Parts: sequence; C-alpha cells; structure tokens
Amino acid sequence: MSTAQLDTMMEFSQARAEAYLHIAKTMVMNEFGPATEHTHTEVAVSLATAMMQHEGSQIVADAFRSVES
Repeated sequence: MSTAQLDTMMEFSQARAEAYLHIAKTMVMNEFGPATEHTHTEVAVSLATAMMQHEGSQIVADAFRSVES
C-alpha cells in the first residue's frame, strides 16, 4: 500500500472518528442536557469509541461471511 493510500485511509478514519464523536456528544446532550456537554466528555468519547468498535466488528464479520460464501 502506498503512502498516499495510507494517508487517505487515515483521513477517512479521522473523519469517521470525528463524526462518531459528534453523534455521541449529541446523544449525551439530548439525554442529559446542554449543561453536561463539558462535564461528560469522557462519556461521549467512550460512546464514540464503542460505536467505532461495533462498526469495525461488523466489517470483520462481513468479510468473514464473504470469504465463507
């Protein structure tokens, strides 16, 4: 894999992580109110991390299914 391809993958990964963090922050604010935006940053980051891990496990599972078929 070339450096340019790795750079592109990194940019996509970073954009996806930022999108998940934005979604998680929105979920935390909707659940607990805007006053918690700064006090529950750890919750939002943990939630975003869990969503990304879930997405990753789905990608791996889909890859295994396609190989087995």
